[in-house]
Amino acid sequence: MAIRAITIPSANGNLQLIIESGKSIVVIGSNGSGKTRLGVMIDSEYQNQATAHRISAHRSLAMNTAVQPPNLDIALNQLRYGNNQARNKIGHRWRSNPAISMLSDFDHLIAALYAEENNVSVKFRQDAKVNSTTEVATTKLDILREIWQQLLPHRTLIVEASNVKTAPTGQLGAAYNASEMSDGERVIFYLLGQALLAESDSLLIIDEPELHINKSVLSKLFDKIETARPDCCFLYITHDVEFAMSRHAAPKYVVRAYQKKPELWDIEHVPEDTNIPDDVIALIVGSRLPVLFVEGDGGSLDIALYRRVFESFTVIPVGNCEQVIHTVSSFANRKELHRVGCAGMIDADGRSEEESQYLARKSVYTLPVSEVENLLLLPTIFTELAKALSFNDVEANQKLTELKERVISLASMEIDRICLDYTRRRIDAAVKKIGLTATDIGALESDFRDATLAVAPKEIFTSIQAELRDAVASGDYATILRHYDNKGLLAEAAKLLGHQKKSLEEFIGRTLRGNSQPALLAALISVLPTPIPRP
Repeated sequence: MAIRAITIPSANGNLQLIIESGKSIVVIGSNGSGKTRLGVMIDSEYQNQATAHRISAHRSLAMNTAVQPPNLDIALNQLRYGNNQARNKIGHRWRSNPAISMLSDFDHLIAALYAEENNVSVKFRQDAKVNSTTEVATTKLDILREIWQQLLPHRTLIVEASNVKTAPTGQLGAAYNASEMSDGERVIFYLLGQALLAESDSLLIIDEPELHINKSVLSKLFDKIETARPDCCFLYITHDVEFAMSRHAAPKYVVRAYQKKPELWDIEHVPEDTNIPDDVIALIVGSRLPVLFVEGDGGSLDIALYRRVFESFTVIPVGNCEQVIHTVSSFANRKELHRVGCAGMIDADGRSEEESQYLARKSVYTLPVSEVENLLLLPTIFTELAKALSFNDVEANQKLTELKERVISLASMEIDRICLDYTRRRIDAAVKKIGLTATDIGALESDFRDATLAVAPKEIFTSIQAELRDAVASGDYATILRHYDNKGLLAEAAKLLGHQKKSLEEFIGRTLRGNSQPALLAALISVLPTPIPRP
């Protein structure tokens, strides 16, 4: 395949996609961003240069293995163009509506595979008559079966004369028609067949490759497909960021919006080498809102809490507090990302007021508690949570008193452990600053000596120990929550409210997703920092 280019009209200046065999391109976009219409445009425009074959997201998986194949040329034309002749693809294959028409070509795919199998088999028989040492040729159905079984080792694909069956591996007596396979099994068969039957040196455009396919198989499938068709270029159109990042060497683009007249896309290349993970970069580039980086992995209650409270931000979890600080800093150093601003939110982890103020100047904001879920233990939030669970005002305040007593009691038994953890964090923070500005070994050694001399573990320990003992003695609940890194405290609160921790988390999640408890949401907003995004 010669290197070719497609121009995408964009309000920010036209963008060129380079099409080259053996390469992949990924376009990422949310629902309604115009990514399917982009695929339609590329399919149409590329036909003027070479061959493109688009596999729509609107594809039927109805599989009829009993089709009677015509000759191979007709079968391939029906698959590629929707009619017996190689013409008018839009009218026949796409029924004059390529953006939304249901692609219903599984029968054509099966027929073309059978026809190619027949052709190869007949040729082998004829050649073998002349030369008995003729090697058995490999058909596209053979290749499909081999890859399919590698991906799904618990199933066996059985190719018969004009029929395909499947069976649990090792149980051929339990074979059944392939049309009864699961959606995932059928779509893997379908995508493999489409890729193997595409013309040489084609651009293969695959819209929503992730549909119906288990994530554990998805990346492997397209690795196999790309290996089987090194002559082709692959353009993936997806909203699955995880899949997009699995195409490691592929240039990636995010499409945010589409304008019909004149036809324009808001599309942008995803920057590389940013010191920020690629999946996070894709989310940033695709966002129309400022970004709030938070701790966590995306699956916890705190992420749902952040997304409800900070609805004017795109909330992205990036791991621990250091990763949040690093990501905000890296973002600030990349001007090409400054179309939207960013901020960070981290747990208190015993940080001093001076440290919190320093981080806030860099748009990284510190929670008033050591663990984000312990926000729910703060007085204004806990009492509103109790009321949401049908406790009256008097009962809610009584529960709060009991909670404070329980938390203070638990903290009093763990003061030394809390102080030791705090001291470790202080030492760790000091050590990580060593050598940040050193330009030679002498300066590095001097920095190391100064840093270690400045850290006095025993003094740090005794200072925080005295502060916590005073807090326990005086009932300073806020100070205790700022330092007490105990993820079990929410379970204690749940018990007081007549719940298990999991059921309370589920209730909070449901409540935050709706609008039935505005007072609880208002209480959360009142205690959380107000992030100001930095460019």
